[in-house]
Amino acid sequence: MSNISTNSKKISILEAAFGKSKLAKAGTNISVVCPVCKLNAKNSSSKKKLSIDLGKGIYHCWVCESKGRNIGQFVRKNTNASKKTIAEIYEIFEFNGVKESKEEIVLRLPDDFALLAESNSTKAKIAKKYLKERGLEYNDLLKYKIGISNEKDFINRVIFSSHDEDLKLNYYLSRTYDKAQKIKYRNCDHKRSEIIFNEYNVDWQKPVVLVEGIFDAIKAGDNAIPMLGSWIDEKHALFRKIVIENSDVILCLDPDAQKKSLEVAKNLNSYGNEIKLSKHEGSDFGDMSKEEAQFYIKSAKLYEQTDRMTYLIQSIASGSIF
Repeated sequence: MSNISTNSKKISILEAAFGKSKLAKAGTNISVVCPVCKLNAKNSSSKKKLSIDLGKGIYHCWVCESKGRNIGQFVRKNTNASKKTIAEIYEIFEFNGVKESKEEIVLRLPDDFALLAESNSTKAKIAKKYLKERGLEYNDLLKYKIGISNEKDFINRVIFSSHDEDLKLNYYLSRTYDKAQKIKYRNCDHKRSEIIFNEYNVDWQKPVVLVEGIFDAIKAGDNAIPMLGSWIDEKHALFRKIVIENSDVILCLDPDAQKKSLEVAKNLNSYGNEIKLSKHEGSDFGDMSKEEAQFYIKSAKLYEQTDRMTYLIQSIASGSIF
C-alpha cells in the first residue's frame, strides 16, 4: 500500500475519533481539535492545535502540552471513540496492542461471593452484626451489594462492589470486621482514578455529594459518591464527569482534609460548577448517624474563593504569608 493511500486511511480513522482534521503542507502530519483542551474549556479549545505524526502516531498539543508516542492510548483515554475505531488506530499505527498492563485485567468477584442480604450463614450473621453496629440497615446491604467470601484474601471481611453506568463491575474493596487484622481495607488491583464508584446509581442532574470512603457514602445517602481518598483532579474520571455534566457538588470530606477540600472546591469551581462545603467538625460522616449526615449536607455553605484565602491566612502560625 502506498504512503498516500496509507495516510488517507489513517486520516479517516483519526477523524472518526477527533472530528475534521487539517493536513500539513508536507503531508506527514495532521492537526485536530485537542479533546483535553476542549474538556478544560481553554480559549483555543475549538482550534486544531493537536498535531499527529501520520507515520509514527506521535502527538503533541501546542496549547496544553499533551504529548506522547501512542496516539491510540491518547484516543482511548480522552475521547468517546468506539472500541472499533480505537482498535483500528492501534492496528494501523502498528502499536501491536501496546496498552497499560492493568487495562487487560478483567475484574471479578470471588467465585463464592454471597450477598449478605440473602445469606444466613454464621459468618454472614457476624458480618451483619458488624455492619449494624456501623449504622447500616438491610436496604443498605441490598443497595450496595455488600457480600462476603471464604477465599483467603476475604476471610472475616465484607466486600463492597462498584458498577459502572452499564452495571459492569469496575471496582471492589473489602473491610475487615476482625480487630486482629492489621490491614483494615483491601482494594482491588485497579486505579481508583479511572472509575466512578457505583456510577449507575448517580443522577448527574441533581447535586452530587462527594465523600472520602464507602461508609461515608452510605451515611450520606442518595447521590453520594465515595472518592476512595481525599483528592480528585482532572486526572480522575469522577472529576471529568462532574465537569462535563456541570453537576452541582456538595463536598463532605473528613474534617482533617479541610485544605484538600478547599483545593478540590477551587478546581471544580474554576470550571463553573457550583460547590457547597459541609461544615461538620469532629467526626467523619462514616461515624455519624444518617440523620446527622443529612443535617450537614442540607446546611452546607456555598463555596466562595475567599474561603480558601481565609483558611490559608488562618493557617499561618507566624502571622506572615512569607
